[in-house]
Amino acid sequence: MGAPRNQTESVPMADSRGVRILAKSVYRELRNSGHSRSDIVAFTNAVLELVTTELRDAQEAAE
Repeated sequence: MGAPRNQTESVPMADSRGVRILAKSVYRELRNSGHSRSDIVAFTNAVLELVTTELRDAQEAAE
């Protein structure tokens, strides 16, 4: 994984492909470890909540 990106910076196309590969790898690893689809949805939801909180905190700090 590369250096952290600015939260408002867009992802170049090559990095977008890398993100999809990473997502697929994480999904496969979770499935191969015995996690159900509902477990994976819960995990994904938790990641989205973390990102949302980080973005919200950054926006509030900028105001």
